Amino acid sequence: MKRLTSRRSFLGILSGTAGAGWFSSGWCLNPANEGASYSVSLLGDTHFDSTDTKKYHAEYLTDTSKARYELHLKEHVRNASMWADRMPRLLRASASCVRQDTAFALQLGDLVQGDCANPAIHKQMLSDMLGVAKRAYGGLPFVTVVGNHDIRGTGALEAYDEMMPRVMATELKRPVAGTTFAFRQGPDAYILVDFNAPRPDVALLKRLLAESADARYVFVVSHGPAIPSCAGRWFLLGRPGFDAARREIRSLMAARNAIVLAGHTHCIEYYDCTFPEGQITQLVANSVWGRESAAEITVLDDGAATYGRRATGTKKRHGREVPVKEREGLSRLADEYRPFVKDYIFANAAGHYRLEVSDSRVAVQFFGGDATSPSRTFILRGA
Repeated sequence: MKRLTSRRSFLGILSGTAGAGWFSSGWCLNPANEGASYSVSLLGDTHFDSTDTKKYHAEYLTDTSKARYELHLKEHVRNASMWADRMPRLLRASASCVRQDTAFALQLGDLVQGDCANPAIHKQMLSDMLGVAKRAYGGLPFVTVVGNHDIRGTGALEAYDEMMPRVMATELKRPVAGTTFAFRQGPDAYILVDFNAPRPDVALLKRLLAESADARYVFVVSHGPAIPSCAGRWFLLGRPGFDAARREIRSLMAARNAIVLAGHTHCIEYYDCTFPEGQITQLVANSVWGRESAAEITVLDDGAATYGRRATGTKKRHGREVPVKEREGLSRLADEYRPFVKDYIFANAAGHYRLEVSDSRVAVQFFGGDATSPSRTFILRGA
């Protein structure tokens, strides 16, 4: 197996809302770590749930169709298994890897499973997971971007909108008005983006990218990737009808040589892309530790020539194989991006990560499962 060391990778889209003017003021999330070098504890999807599948989901059967309930019940059972043992171990390992220079912890969306069918229970689920995270990381600021599961279920979107901006304001120690917002960490800009259709605030995202012009590195953090894997339409501005906005934002991110951090796909994906305006590097991270063996990385696609392979053939959907090309025309999307993809990796693995940032390089260390020694290093900038 080829090692993933010394490869560039793309960090991700952080969504957020802020008042005009503050973003370029140099305000720092963690003043104790405002120097040129720092680290960030990083988690992919966590799908927090109870070991008792009825605790949060008792009302879900009456809230949705039987077929949808049975489909999602498989996820509830998976989550119950993970959170009985593996996910607490993963969190403890991540917290044990916090260093003196660690500025904050960052989670890439799908913090919780959702499917509560009751906004009060949905808030409780969010609150319970936040408590788990804060106990694990102690006083470290804990920042999360909204994922599709974080707003899934009756009243879930309203519950998230009411609760989570206030939570993020507490963690960031400044006002947060919505689910797309930004902050500075030392000389770097972090832009968090709500990718959920039709929520992406394109005007706000454009403004935040413009205000990041003086940043050393621009990190765009989004639950859905910004560069599509072509395995589905669940990526930033990926829904039909958003093509013009998607290309405009892609151009603006490339002009900032953006590093994109994302989740959602439940695998590790790396993209290094060169567009006419500049470079976009993307790393998609996964923390859904569904089986013990997923702590070991298995590379399935390696190299630019393999990009878009998953846009052809079939994909299992609701128990049957569906031609991907027929379903969404994803091969045409792959054709659009393929000329710009200089390197690509698709791998199965789950674990926790540490983002390391300095003048000379940006790297992400991957720790498989509950390991406390990194098994792979992704070089996103520098050498």
